[in-house]
Amino acid sequence: MEENDYLLFFDKDPVDPELEDYFKNFNINIVQKSNLTAVQPMATLPTAILISWSLLKEQPDMLQTIYQSFQTPLIVIQEHRDEQSCVNLLEKGADDVLVKPLLPRELHARINAIHRRVTGMQSQMAEDKEVLKFANWRLYPSSRQVFDENHEELTLSAGEYDLLYAFIQQPHQVLTREFLSQITKHSDLGPLDRRIDVQISRLRHKIEPQAKKPGLIKTIRNEGYLFTANVLVLKESEL
Repeated sequence: MEENDYLLFFDKDPVDPELEDYFKNFNINIVQKSNLTAVQPMATLPTAILISWSLLKEQPDMLQTIYQSFQTPLIVIQEHRDEQSCVNLLEKGADDVLVKPLLPRELHARINAIHRRVTGMQSQMAEDKEVLKFANWRLYPSSRQVFDENHEELTLSAGEYDLLYAFIQQPHQVLTREFLSQITKHSDLGPLDRRIDVQISRLRHKIEPQAKKPGLIKTIRNEGYLFTANVLVLKESEL
């Protein structure tokens, strides 16, 4: 834990000194607020947010607000076990519900368990992220980003990205100008409209080693355009 780690505890009652002493052993301070109106943007996220049910029941909508605003374990503290309110709290965003008196070691273990679960999910998402690799480029569909072999991001307009993604999805196939017009929302193009050709030219200048002698996006006379690169579908963990 970092020295500035802290638990944010919303409660009218004073914090149990035993709880404070325990967490100080781990360089975690407890910052107490006596009302939920004190919820504000934070420069440093707390290790966890604890909210007394006695405060929350007066402003039940605050649970959803805090859940959406702060990506940190959110634990509600009840005076007495109430199964129905416990279920409701968990459904509305609480990560856990505990009953006073709080046992320091149990609270710490539960906070760590939530952190492990969230970290594991984030790692799994990163590992499962699809990457489309072609030539010296990598395209990430989930974030609409394209990177070169040095991991420098390529700046593309929305239309340029849509064109590139269409080509990558159908390599070694001739795509007509009409089809590409629909992809880029230019469905009103007439036979003499050159907007698609202009976008193709701009895209070539960004991804081709020699834009004047294109090798990735070839013009097929009287038919359309052909994407010549082989495309590998990978997971980020495989790179």
